[in-house]
Amino acid sequence: MITAHVVNAHNKHLYENEFDEFLRRRHDLFVHQKHWRPPSPDGRELDQFDTDAATYLLGIEDGRVVTSARLIPTSEPHMVSEVFSHMCEKSGVPRRPDWAEWTRTFVVPDKRSTGLRGTLTQLCCAVMEYALDEGLSAVGGVQETYFMPHHGALKWRAEPMGMAREDNSLLVRRGAQPSFLRWPEKRLDVA
Repeated sequence: MITAHVVNAHNKHLYENEFDEFLRRRHDLFVHQKHWRPPSPDGRELDQFDTDAATYLLGIEDGRVVTSARLIPTSEPHMVSEVFSHMCEKSGVPRRPDWAEWTRTFVVPDKRSTGLRGTLTQLCCAVMEYALDEGLSAVGGVQETYFMPHHGALKWRAEPMGMAREDNSLLVRRGAQPSFLRWPEKRLDVA
């Protein structure tokens, strides 16, 4: 079971080792496995959205980072607004302080599993708890479509911001990751 740690500009200094491990795991996944970015000389994956506006949820188990999420208020520059705005043809680019873009999620290979009791579900629950605690009404971003059955099994009400399409050999959902999720009266019904 993970313990979710909220890391931001105010407390990042308390998580130097964990944050470095997180960036190295990102590099392994997004650079070496997915080939989304060129290799970094220091073996850490950072992009222009890793700013003080970002909040990270690091899922730690047995002293190691096994999963993560990055959340950025959509009132700030974010990946959808700056890189993938063309994918939001249905509803337009989200720009609200109570909506957060959710990106850079990973689960280490030995913790990947199917079903609703795995590490990914634990991270998703941590993101939702954080969102509710912070008064967010939606989270989302560009996402690979293989996540959609998982989110459907969680009974999330996902609203696509655009149609799914192939982009640079990845099939991605246009718009919000996992499309922007909305819930009534700050309540989630998860079966």
